Amino acid sequence: MFSFFKRRAVPIQPLTLKTRVQNFWSWYEEVAPRFSQTIAAGQCPALAAEVSAKIDELLPGFAWVFGPGETDKSHSLTLSGEGNLHRQLVAIYWASQAPKITSWTFYPSRQPGTIEGCCINIGDRKFDPKEFWITPSINSENEVVDLIVWHPLLAIVPERDRYTVLFLFLDEILGEYGTQHWIGKIAFDGKQLADSIPISELLRFIEKVKTEKGWQKYPPGESWTGYSFERQHDDFLRGDIIAGSTSNIVLINEYLDAQGELENPLAGTGADYVFVAFDATILPKGSEVDSRSRIEDALENELKAAQCGRVLGGAFGTRFAYIDVMIFDGANSLAIIKKVLNDHRLPSGTTVHFFSKENRNSRIVL
Repeated sequence: MFSFFKRRAVPIQPLTLKTRVQNFWSWYEEVAPRFSQTIAAGQCPALAAEVSAKIDELLPGFAWVFGPGETDKSHSLTLSGEGNLHRQLVAIYWASQAPKITSWTFYPSRQPGTIEGCCINIGDRKFDPKEFWITPSINSENEVVDLIVWHPLLAIVPERDRYTVLFLFLDEILGEYGTQHWIGKIAFDGKQLADSIPISELLRFIEKVKTEKGWQKYPPGESWTGYSFERQHDDFLRGDIIAGSTSNIVLINEYLDAQGELENPLAGTGADYVFVAFDATILPKGSEVDSRSRIEDALENELKAAQCGRVLGGAFGTRFAYIDVMIFDGANSLAIIKKVLNDHRLPSGTTVHFFSKENRNSRIVL
């Protein structure tokens, strides 16, 4: 499962993510029987150009791959965000909207496979996974496994190639999410350490750690992180935030690092990030969190029912309360948000802002 096709960027089309995904699945339902026959005949490479063209059209920049399905004679199609959380959330939505198609399974991330018999060639150098040896160590603070890695060719190849080859094998052993969740610091050593193990035994080591430590890992968007800021300011929107919680800490950090000038991390997908800002003093004193949560739950329920968005979290500031949302259907998603806010009698001046600077002028004011 190493034949991923990296998609080139194409001009952004004025389609929402929901429309893009609907169009994709309408197309795939038509071609799936033919694709099954072609793959069964051993002609899978012949489909690459056709699938790549459709991905370029509707989901530019994503990687994809065909693979085995859940049974011997079935197949799978995987769409990968390649470790980018924003794009992984898009891929999860894509997979959630997949129709039931006979003999097909659809995955939003690279799945674990086998490295047996697999080699990777870079130039005239051949990397055999049997020659990779690792020394794993448990990092209890971050609940990950750190690795020291040895391979006879690592000392003579550029650092970028080292990581490329290693992560291809790690993804094949652990899957995209497994690598993301379980692998911590990586160091390369010029000699094979006495306590090292073959890389093929890494999954067994991690399963043992998981059982012994009880560490739980969740898909992107399903775990929550609390955050707080010591200093509040008026330098840019959301500068008054004191504390919050989120299922997308990457977005929060990137917005903060950009000092409010965030380039759209979802550009070209038809999805967007927005946040609701409203006067925090309207919430009953002593039950502010519960009151905001009721609004969040209403938004989540309405957006989920329409399959056009998801709530990512919220925060409290010195002036405003915030609710963060990922929208999949543009104006239709915003209309649902506006309706829910009105239903909960949020005051005049409540605003729906876009996280990205490109869409800053598209805000909605109640």
